[in-house]
Amino acid sequence: MEILLVQPPHWSPDGHANFDAIERLVTTRTGDVMLLPELAGASLPREDYLVRVRDLAVGARMAVVGGSHYDGAVNRGAVFDADGRLLAEYDKVHPYGLELRSGVVPGRPSAGFELHGRRLHVLLCADLWYSAGLAGRDGLDAVLVPAFSVTRWDGPAPARELWQHMSVARAYEFMTYVAVSDWHHETTYHGHPCAGVTGLANPCPKTHTGFFTGPPDAAVSVHDLDFARLDAFRRDRTDRGFTADAWDL
Repeated sequence: MEILLVQPPHWSPDGHANFDAIERLVTTRTGDVMLLPELAGASLPREDYLVRVRDLAVGARMAVVGGSHYDGAVNRGAVFDADGRLLAEYDKVHPYGLELRSGVVPGRPSAGFELHGRRLHVLLCADLWYSAGLAGRDGLDAVLVPAFSVTRWDGPAPARELWQHMSVARAYEFMTYVAVSDWHHETTYHGHPCAGVTGLANPCPKTHTGFFTGPPDAAVSVHDLDFARLDAFRRDRTDRGFTADAWDL
């Protein structure tokens, strides 16, 4: 399965402008699923947001995880397949920082969705930092994370390093791929800089340098989710006793 991670160079409070820019970035791209960053839809009305995500999926001929938008006081997103069918909706369960101060409220955990026989799950930005959001969801094939990684550091490097460590830890613990799409690090949100943490965490890379790939140089990067290799990794972990049951003493 090929996944496109989209890291637009600028964020606009106009969600239509963001989707227009994203459509231009992905016009000639092919793949199975596209992951947009958090708040791609900004504060678009719910119906407008859903139409933009659906039209992008149909036009790109692939499933689209549509980042998110503010649906009233909830940070919420949706997934459509290449035929324009709604596959899943998801909320941000842990609003963070600026959101809390502006009145954003926690949403509900999502159930995830299936694509080409594989189980995928969406966690919105800071939700990745809470492992409880993945507990009990054995056999997830990929965790997809739309992000808007505002940082208080002087530059993007510290936040990027933290996100990379966290993504790899989640990938290895839950034996799954973790894909993150963020805005470019020169983007700001209400004056706060973004870290640009886009990348892919791989729990079973072919070399030690492959545990995390990113951030990309280009606005769109393509990654192969090698599920045959992931399945083999899971079998090996089970054979060696690295399962939750092994620790139930």
